[in-house]
Amino acid sequence: MDRWISKQTLLLKVAQKNQRATDSHYLVVHDPRVTEFPLHSYVLFSPPVGRSNKLLNRRRGPYQVMHISGAIYTIQDLLNGKVIVTHIHNLHSFNYD
Repeated sequence: MDRWISKQTLLLKVAQKNQRATDSHYLVVHDPRVTEFPLHSYVLFSPPVGRSNKLLNRRRGPYQVMHISGAIYTIQDLLNGKVIVTHIHNLHSFNYD
């Protein structure tokens, strides 16, 4: 029984070490600005997964952020004025020069 407990203790120490390494890496890599888009900024929209052509780009846009309610964003297509309400996970930043 003591051998089993010592193996479990060693396993827990290794798991905690790996978790600390993963957490510290996430804190260094994570950029909070990427997960929020300011009002009237431009974004790309990735519609939910469905049947589509593999050769087409999944991200569509540019769209303009019109309203923010927590994680729910209201965006407007700049070409035809269509308004879409979507979750922030479906949005990506639109970089242009």
